[in-house]
Amino acid sequence: MLDGWLDDGGRIARIEWRRHEREFGRSRGRRIGLVLTYCAVAVVLGSGAWIVGRELAVTETAPTAVGSLAATLAFGWIVVRSASLTHRRFEGLSPDALLTAVPVRTAVLGLVSFVCARVGVAIALPTVGVASGLALGAGTPALALSTATAIVALTVLAVAVGVTGRLAGSLVGRRLARGGLYRDLLVLFGWMPLVALWFLLRELSVSAIELGAWLEWLPLALLVDLAFLGAGGTAEVEPLRALAAVGAVAVVVPGLLGLTTTVARRLWVTEPVGSARSPTSFRSHSRSLAGGGRLERLLDDFVSQPTLTVARERLLAERRAPRGLLSTGYVLLFVALVGLPVFGALLGTPGFLLVVFGLGAAAGIVFTAEAIGSAYRVLPMLLTTVRGRQFVGGLVLASLALVVPLVAAVVVPLGIVSDASLVETLGLALTGVALCACTATVNAAVELDVDRDVLVAVPGFFTDGPLYSEPGWGAFSGLAKTIVIVSLVALPAFLGNARWVYERVSALGVPTLAVRLGALCCTIVLAVGVSRIAFRVAVERYRDYRLE
Repeated sequence: MLDGWLDDGGRIARIEWRRHEREFGRSRGRRIGLVLTYCAVAVVLGSGAWIVGRELAVTETAPTAVGSLAATLAFGWIVVRSASLTHRRFEGLSPDALLTAVPVRTAVLGLVSFVCARVGVAIALPTVGVASGLALGAGTPALALSTATAIVALTVLAVAVGVTGRLAGSLVGRRLARGGLYRDLLVLFGWMPLVALWFLLRELSVSAIELGAWLEWLPLALLVDLAFLGAGGTAEVEPLRALAAVGAVAVVVPGLLGLTTTVARRLWVTEPVGSARSPTSFRSHSRSLAGGGRLERLLDDFVSQPTLTVARERLLAERRAPRGLLSTGYVLLFVALVGLPVFGALLGTPGFLLVVFGLGAAAGIVFTAEAIGSAYRVLPMLLTTVRGRQFVGGLVLASLALVVPLVAAVVVPLGIVSDASLVETLGLALTGVALCACTATVNAAVELDVDRDVLVAVPGFFTDGPLYSEPGWGAFSGLAKTIVIVSLVALPAFLGNARWVYERVSALGVPTLAVRLGALCCTIVLAVGVSRIAFRVAVERYRDYRLE
């Protein structure tokens, strides 16, 4: 009976592996790229592990602070990766057919096995690099075995936590009226508090060693003792703590798998088909798209009715299922991981301007992300009833309707409490609005170049229904193009407000305020010009769009 359970679970895992490969491409170039990436990571981590091993051999003391920090980072990454894989594959399973052939625990075993296999492939070479580096640096071959054992235990524990946490989040999303929204917001923007914590630690001048010393109090530190157990008496590690780590993993992981089975059974079998997010469980606020809204009262004399209707439809659709928030997360992540180090640290761009850039770009992405995918079901009617200028103008109008109050609520108060003058605050606000319009038009032009035939139904955030999007890296490549173009448009403002630039220009007799305002005005003019060009391109692509 046990053999049959394991065989069925393994068969399910192999099927999900093939489905995953088909969805995300099986090209030879992609595989070679992944292997080279894993090898590069293994070499980098192995070099760092060799340095740690040499320190262990010299000081005869296990660097548990460094190990605790590395274990925490690895644990967090594996949990996030496991949760992502679980969501993608769990939503793709068909329980109505699957549960007629196997019980729930077998299906869960297959799902967990698939996640473990995908994560294992990703960390196999880095694990070899770390284990070999520590063993070579310390001159103790047994250290490689204990390190590999600790990494395997850490991986199994993290995968179990990631799978259980993701399914539990799905259950909470079904049980609560707004639980799904809060769950998805946590998944999308949960990294932002971590980035804020990182900047806070930098401001407090907390070193990595001090942070690792704090993390030694976490239970994961037991696995660090297990990793250094192979060094023998050199590392001064208590064998009892290492054995406690093995025992804890052996007890916690089966418990988490049992909890995962229980949650999956609730989702598949005992949970009602209609969830708390169904239309009958809370007020849907249905209303007509034609007339009667605030946009009509403000702009009825200046903007055509079809344009207002498109803008109103996008605003209502985003309010009910905030799909565009997913793309804004990538924009904010770009600002945090690329904008701050490159423009902030290297060029010396003020953080205030980076905030304005992030707000403008994010607001411009919200309503233009997946412009074709969001209208997939009604695209034939849309193309025959709405003209290109009206459709693209509606997307831009919806973006401006969002960014104007957003800038007023964020930029103006920051300008008041900062050292920026009233004129500079006004210039920054106008820059944010111009960057929003530029982002909206550019992204609309990029999205309207997507062929309808390449769109596939995929599970998404904020809704139980399928969404239509480009598979693989297509959607990300389009968003990357938009971000690069908008960053180039904002480059004059970034350079002109850098201290080393305006101080040198001021030495020539030009006032500092004039330099900074001139840079902002240059970006505004450039954004307007790029917006006009992108608007024409988007209209032409909409006009020439074909369904076949």
